[in-house]
Amino acid sequence: MKIGPLLLPYTALLLLIVVTVSFAIARYFDRRNERKIETSITIMFIVAVLVARLAFVLRYQSLYLSHPLTMLDIRDGGWDAQSGVIAAWVVALVIWQRDRTIRKAVTVTVGAASVLWLAGTVLLIANTSAQGSMPVNALRNLSGQQVALSDFHGKPTVINFWATWCPPCQKEMPAMAQVQAQRPDVNFVFVNQGESPQVIQQFLAAGRLALNNVLLDPAQATARGFSVMGYPTTLFFDASGKLVYQHMGPLSEAALLHRLDETGTQGGGSLVK
Repeated sequence: MKIGPLLLPYTALLLLIVVTVSFAIARYFDRRNERKIETSITIMFIVAVLVARLAFVLRYQSLYLSHPLTMLDIRDGGWDAQSGVIAAWVVALVIWQRDRTIRKAVTVTVGAASVLWLAGTVLLIANTSAQGSMPVNALRNLSGQQVALSDFHGKPTVINFWATWCPPCQKEMPAMAQVQAQRPDVNFVFVNQGESPQVIQQFLAAGRLALNNVLLDPAQATARGFSVMGYPTTLFFDASGKLVYQHMGPLSEAALLHRLDETGTQGGGSLVK
């Protein structure tokens, strides 16, 4: 989703909407300007965000411990949304029990936020499902040979849309290369947007990146087919070629492994989150 010069992932945009609506409802109930409700809602969201990040880091602690400062880089897409939602509800329950004067406000605010989050998630799932299956068109690799994307059926497949001039793409490429080497059970396909083989090869050589399945999308037609609005964008397909998740923005190694787990690549199923 594009907002001015910024590109926001769908989940981040949804969270922004939920927070905005929650504070609007809180202000409505806060008639005496004591800001009790707004303070409570602020605490709830802060705890939710911290728990969601901490739960994710703990799950992939071995990857973060080698570079501890990366734990603070929340741009890597590493969040455990379920843990965050549970934490928010626990805080809301504590607040509800301690202060009877704001019980109605807390109930309405938290209820509205929960319904909005659930509805947004359902819409995201529906939008992803509507995107369809893996493209059947053929693209050329760096050697000029044609490669049909449909040939990657049979194994879970990750298609990454990227460009060498894109800083977030540059940031995530080492993680992509690392996970590609670790997970031979998953096809990784890197669809470059509008650049020449020479430029791409120079970029890969400079970064010492050993990537398989680098394909060219000179007219960016494949990306447009999936309504890609920013780079990098990564699509996750199950073994049958069905799109099960779409992520916009850079992924760290931990976040990428998490998405592979969440989309059911280990068990052969599919799950959109």
